[in-house]
Amino acid sequence: MFLAPGITNSYGIFEEEYENLYSNSNSTTSTIGSPTKSSLSPAIAIGAVHLGTNYLFTTIAGVLCERIGMGLTTFIGALLVGAGMFAAGFCTKVWQLVLAQGVLAGAGIGTIFIIVSTIPTSWFSKNQGFLIGVVHSGSGVGGLVLAPLTRFLINRYSLSGALKILGLILAVGIALVSLGMATKPDELIDREDEDNIDMVASLEDVCSNSDGGSSRCASVNKVTSLAKKRMSVRSFGVRDVHSTKGVLKSQEFWYLNIAVMLAEASFYVVLFFLPVYSIGIGLTSEQGALIAGVANGATIIGRITIGYIADLSGNINMFLITHVFVTLSCFFLWFPAKSFIIMIVFACTFGLFAGSLTPMVPLCSVTLFGQNGLANNVGLLGIGMVLTTSGAPVIARLFYEKLGQNGAGYGTVALFCGGVYFLATLSILALRICVSRNPWAKI
Repeated sequence: MFLAPGITNSYGIFEEEYENLYSNSNSTTSTIGSPTKSSLSPAIAIGAVHLGTNYLFTTIAGVLCERIGMGLTTFIGALLVGAGMFAAGFCTKVWQLVLAQGVLAGAGIGTIFIIVSTIPTSWFSKNQGFLIGVVHSGSGVGGLVLAPLTRFLINRYSLSGALKILGLILAVGIALVSLGMATKPDELIDREDEDNIDMVASLEDVCSNSDGGSSRCASVNKVTSLAKKRMSVRSFGVRDVHSTKGVLKSQEFWYLNIAVMLAEASFYVVLFFLPVYSIGIGLTSEQGALIAGVANGATIIGRITIGYIADLSGNINMFLITHVFVTLSCFFLWFPAKSFIIMIVFACTFGLFAGSLTPMVPLCSVTLFGQNGLANNVGLLGIGMVLTTSGAPVIARLFYEKLGQNGAGYGTVALFCGGVYFLATLSILALRICVSRNPWAKI
């Protein structure tokens, strides 16, 4: 999480550089230092393709890791992302960067992301929100460290040198981590389930043959329900489905899918545009990099804290609450922001609440459909995100270009993100109501 999604969260630094190099240049003919006029900066295509390929390969990797194992799949991802970033250091045209940093590196990051997102729930049935929050906080740490590091490397070694150095770091670092990647052995899972089944059977037998009264049966039933819950977390979830077809037929899946498609797209638009946005309102590139780093840093606290609270209050409940706050922050903090202090406040608020999205996706999937097939189910959600994460940066950029390169243009990007988050929040609310109409239920 620190290296792969962390470099994606730092893409705003690259976006700023590509903006300077390729702004209003033709993506098929221009090279560094020879821009020609066009209506839309082709540099946005690099980030859009990077995100789209990222989520496309979450689907492919979900199937791949079931066949060859998570360790080997992670190693393949390391080679892809390292090769993509290193090759980008030799590119001189936008279309070359789209293939290298967009397609190749994006494929590697998507391959790695699905694995690290689903491993913790296979090992632990308790405190899953906190544990997944800790794992996903790694991408926030990565963004906090890699954003200023990328800026330093660019200033010291040029954009080309920075890409090559980061490619080597990613390839070696992730390849080493892949040696220890593994899901919980099936024999341990089977043993735990057998213990739970034996517990349920024995307790139900005691209750049915007992003359100890209703209070004893109530106590036995409470213990029985806890044992069943431990099994249901791994197997069924709140919706008893056992196949991909069953998941796709469920109403809850589509509410979750729409919410994730919209929220994930808007999340990366914010991260990509923060450095450029900051420069547009009169701040320096160093301040823009710091704001992006702060937003990533805030996700560290948010993912761990909100994951812990989700264990107590319910995953879908927290998913809804956090996105209400994210929506409000876009409208009432980002849109009117014209100073460094307000941008820092927005970055902290946004990172704190919006950063919970990535751990909430597998957690909500476990809540709805159980642990079995989690990698495949999360991969299914990635199919829709291919379109939205590829298209949202382009749409946001079009808003900016049409309204001019000024404060009004950047303000429209803030309103666009706030509107997309609002629609995502409505979809989460529909999901919450679909699962339970009881406002106090732990869902």
